[in-house]
Amino acid sequence: MNFDVVVIGAGHAGIEAAVASARMGARTAVITFSQDDIGTMSCNPAMGGLGKGHLIREIDAMGGIIGRASDLSGIQFRMLNKTRGEAVQGPRAQIDRNLYRTNCQKLLKNEKISFIYDEVINILTHRVSHKELISGVETSNSLKIKCSTIIVTTGTFLAGRIFCGKESWSAGRLGSRPALKLSRFFKDRGFSMLRLKTGTPPRIVGSSINYKKCVVQKGDKNPVPFSFLTKSISTDQVECYITHTNKSTHKIITENIGLSPLYDGKIDSKGPRYCPSIEDKVKRFKDRTRHQIFLEPETISGEIIYPNGISTSLPKHVQLKFVKSINGLENAIIDKFGYAIEYDCIDTTEINNSFETKKIKGLYLAGQINGTTGYEEAAAQGLLAGINAARQIQNKNKIVIHRSEGYLGVLTSDLCKAGLIEPYRMFTSRAEYRLFLRADNADERLTDIGIKVGTVKEKQKKKWLQKKNLIKTANKTLHSLKASPQTYKKFGLKINLDGKKRSAFEILGYPDSKWSILKSIWPQICELQLDSKTENQIQVNSFYSRYTQRQKSEIEDLRKDEGLLLDKGIKYKKCPGLSSEVRELLEKSNPRSIGEARALPGMTPAAAAILLRYVKK
Repeated sequence: MNFDVVVIGAGHAGIEAAVASARMGARTAVITFSQDDIGTMSCNPAMGGLGKGHLIREIDAMGGIIGRASDLSGIQFRMLNKTRGEAVQGPRAQIDRNLYRTNCQKLLKNEKISFIYDEVINILTHRVSHKELISGVETSNSLKIKCSTIIVTTGTFLAGRIFCGKESWSAGRLGSRPALKLSRFFKDRGFSMLRLKTGTPPRIVGSSINYKKCVVQKGDKNPVPFSFLTKSISTDQVECYITHTNKSTHKIITENIGLSPLYDGKIDSKGPRYCPSIEDKVKRFKDRTRHQIFLEPETISGEIIYPNGISTSLPKHVQLKFVKSINGLENAIIDKFGYAIEYDCIDTTEINNSFETKKIKGLYLAGQINGTTGYEEAAAQGLLAGINAARQIQNKNKIVIHRSEGYLGVLTSDLCKAGLIEPYRMFTSRAEYRLFLRADNADERLTDIGIKVGTVKEKQKKKWLQKKNLIKTANKTLHSLKASPQTYKKFGLKINLDGKKRSAFEILGYPDSKWSILKSIWPQICELQLDSKTENQIQVNSFYSRYTQRQKSEIEDLRKDEGLLLDKGIKYKKCPGLSSEVRELLEKSNPRSIGEARALPGMTPAAAAILLRYVKK
């Protein structure tokens, strides 16, 4: 067998990598243990959120399938931060994990991808001059598959090991064997490696829960899809519920915390800061008398419930005891117990901004192997690695999304800065250009790039070009139509009566403005024939246009003030807007200047801009 691109792994990174490279004309194969691995949601059956939802929209804008698969499989949709501006709103959906896997596999049937069900035990290379190049892979069934590029997307499978109390065994996830020999390849080649961990909560039988004791959480009445191709959501929507731990729960955990592998020395690696285990929460936040738990159905039937918020690796008998102490879960039946999983990842000093390794030409890494956490971050890396692997085959320059173009660029930039000591998760606060990088305008920012590289199919291309033309015509029209403040005031708009004429585009962005007002003043606007989604997108663009110049000025100030010296006595804890991880980083490193602060591993430009504003005050 001979391919251009071989993708190892069929999770979220592997799927997007394979789709991207195949659409660009590269002969693409995916090697995974079994068909059941394709599109499996290993942990939380949910997609999106703040920052993560932006990534899904961007992947979709460039032709990826995670958005469409989520729309087809979502059972409860919610737009987070609805009361705040669009720049920090994030689409999120509860997903039927069985439907998601089925829909992923259906979508993949439309792509020219070969699937091989086997285990890769070795990566084959050869040398040309002083450079090591990819030759192919060797599998456990003695297959030798030739290829020019390889994308490794092993998730938690690379030397994965599960911990549950005193029990411990090798696994990629529960019920799946790990990739041990592949881990040995990276060690033998001298790659700098880290050991990270993540965890999952016990799964509870839905019929054993007393929902009357819990708070109901409904989805949005009008669900907003992830994909720009999805017209509307047709799947029935379900309810989720909220409950809390209590003093009794915390007492049980505290009394047994020595039995947790997180605290008895078995696990020494770092887990995700923003998704800590319940042991961590109880230990670190002793002043908290309760912690929130979201009871989320794993499928539309509600047969099994994912209790989001109580990830644990405590022994099974302790898990059962503390779960039964929680309101509504007194008679809970546990279907599967929670566990922690520790796995190998590669230090991101080993990759460049195309996700190709520096040591071996043609070898790309994407997903949790690069120290990230979450399906969305993995899918984003897979898309970009797939694009660049295919372009290498075509002898074309790599494609790198800039921080100002998308969260895809923020992710790339943050990872390649290196220095991560814990799993990386995307947030809107990481993006200094977040006023530009909204979920609603991902197609405006990135679909043309997808068309240029070849990842966007004809149907999506046609739909976007029509919309793009409508937006262009509408913008031209709205900028050309101008009226006095007195004209706008007649329609109830709060406006400064300074005699200055303002365009329809500028007025559209006013908080109390509406399209109906503009259409009353200028009936010709009706001739634009815009649908409601496009109208909303143009209105949001108008609203943020007044702030974008200010943000550009702030970013320019940051460049100019790199030499600004920092007082040794600065109390970083008092700096509003900085995340706890950045505050810890600054306190530990004590940088001498803004420039030094910016250069710190893990320090984002967004955090540096917040710091500059704080010290100037």
